Amino acid sequence: MIDKLAFLFVEGIKNFTRNKLANFICIITILINFTILGVFFVFGYNTDSVVNSFRSQYTTFEVFLNSDTTLDQAVTLKNEFLENSLISSVDLIGKEESAKIFYDEFGEDIIQILGYNPLPVSLKIKLLDKDFDFEKFNLLIDKYESNLFVDEIVYKGNYIDIIENRINSFIFIFLILVLLVIFISIQIISNTISLSMSNRSDFIEILRYNGASNLFIKTPFLIEAFLQSFVGSILAFLLVKYGFVIINSYFGFNAKIDDYLWVWMIVFSLVISSYASGKSMKRILL
Repeated sequence: MIDKLAFLFVEGIKNFTRNKLANFICIITILINFTILGVFFVFGYNTDSVVNSFRSQYTTFEVFLNSDTTLDQAVTLKNEFLENSLISSVDLIGKEESAKIFYDEFGEDIIQILGYNPLPVSLKIKLLDKDFDFEKFNLLIDKYESNLFVDEIVYKGNYIDIIENRINSFIFIFLILVLLVIFISIQIISNTISLSMSNRSDFIEILRYNGASNLFIKTPFLIEAFLQSFVGSILAFLLVKYGFVIINSYFGFNAKIDDYLWVWMIVFSLVISSYASGKSMKRILL
């Protein structure tokens, strides 16, 4: 039994080293395909942190009140906001302070320009960073947009919705690319195994003459396909891993790589090679 296993393994190695050009092309194809796949896996793994990073930059919004809103009404509204579990703090910005902010930003005194102060009283509201619930926040905004005292609510974090929609589009494109990578890999591995079996047709006939089963005949070629996939996926993982190490260090990014990415890449490539080689051998070993 051990002699048979040793024979099959040695034959698999021989097949791998014998078809140098075909195997080299196959490994390079797997390397390119799985590098692309690995990069998209890393992007997918970091999407939540990217969205959260954007959210952390937009933890405040402003509520501009109607011009006829009194100070007491503004204070009442401020206290209402403070009772909400999403709110960390609320600053009441009066008309005088608004004029001062305008002067600091634009270098002009709006009262001297217009003769009066048209700037509204506003509330600058800071959100809690911890356990932020975007759906609850949207409900909060919807509730106060219809408030009698509120003229306008300005929240730049609305761009996050656009970012999330683009991420969803990216995921859809990613799935299409995954299917494309699988298809190309299957075709390349299948063609390589077919070529290898055609080159060893005499060897296959000798094994058949000696009563070898189809499984026995297939095994060396399966080993060859596994070696192609293993080498290609390992090289792809190393390229992805150290590529992101360089990107993180040079561009100041903080892209994280799943600790088990190498396992997923190898297992995925072996599954593809099993299917591709099985498909190829089915055509030849009738």
